[in-house]
Amino acid sequence: MARSRSRLVVLAAAALAGGALTVPGAAPSPAAQSAAEDVYPRDITPPAGTQYPCALTALPRALPGIPEADRAYINRTYARILRATQAKLVLLKALEESRDLPAAGARYEEAARPLAARLHAEPAPDGLGGFQEDVGQALALQQAFFAKAVPLREAGRSMADVYRLAEGRQASARLISAWGRMQARYPGWSSETSNSIYHHLCALDLF
Repeated sequence: MARSRSRLVVLAAAALAGGALTVPGAAPSPAAQSAAEDVYPRDITPPAGTQYPCALTALPRALPGIPEADRAYINRTYARILRATQAKLVLLKALEESRDLPAAGARYEEAARPLAARLHAEPAPDGLGGFQEDVGQALALQQAFFAKAVPLREAGRSMADVYRLAEGRQASARLISAWGRMQARYPGWSSETSNSIYHHLCALDLF
């Protein structure tokens, strides 16, 4: 996608969303952890040593221009997109530096697979099924891309070779399609909402 367009989580809310109470000093339950990951964070700072490839801005809290019935879904979906993007950035850095590759790949899978699974499992609001399919396929294709990229770099191949993997371009095409579906779905949204949503999809992209 063209670059020109360009955690802190409230634990009590996460616990309620996950249907569980958090006891001080106790490890959060898997349900609470999943709920926390699906709450859009207040802090979108990229992981240490990385940067977003475009001018990502936080999702507006009020989501102006998005119908109320769609807002909770959009919030959860773009929280997942953001976290998938952050996982991607960390693995890309490891690939570029050819460092700690098997462990970095495993950490990426550990982060990305549950996000994609929760996206797939959630019923999309009317009119957003195609968008959800595009994003889900983009995440799956990126996972396939990285599954091939790690052994390529371990074998001494260049990042140029990595970026020639077909799954990367296929994932990019799905994200472009997802953006088009969002534009068509919300023609009256505010520029603040539009720019943020565009740049979330742009930041997730590999190109």
